[in-house]
Amino acid sequence: MTTTASSLTAEEIGHRVLKLIDTIHTLDDISPAHIEKVIGVKVEFNSDDPNDYGFGGDLGGEWTYGFGSLTDPGGAKPTRLELSFDNKTDGADMAPICKLSYEDYSKFLTDAGFKKSPFYAEHGRLTSVHFTRGPVAVDINPGGDGKHVCVSILTIEVMAAEGVHP
Repeated sequence: MTTTASSLTAEEIGHRVLKLIDTIHTLDDISPAHIEKVIGVKVEFNSDDPNDYGFGGDLGGEWTYGFGSLTDPGGAKPTRLELSFDNKTDGADMAPICKLSYEDYSKFLTDAGFKKSPFYAEHGRLTSVHFTRGPVAVDINPGGDGKHVCVSILTIEVMAAEGVHP
């Protein structure tokens, strides 16, 4: 059953993207057809570039989200997808996008067999976390407002098999 992108909450889209990640093993698994099948949302295409696809919506209040391919130069088939939660105003309350916290994403991925590598900046501030399982890598940029630590950007990348170009 297909859902409209704008009817999803941040928690629902997070759960659906995590479900998708768990099904990704090859480049074919980030195809628009596979995304639609697993996430249950109609994928839209850029009329000028069939490798540019995705969907997004308004989460109500101060937040929107987008999920789609990150196109590579030269018309190559995408190897990356990105989920981003975007605030419409500075200082937006993060509670609506934090119902599924950074810790929830991290636990799901490690339980699914991903190895976790955090990256820290000055003063021990967590800047991103890299998860890998076979040819699949997931990078999470946590965001927070002091009360919440949640996901602001999540990038999925599938490495092509050696000697095979996407």
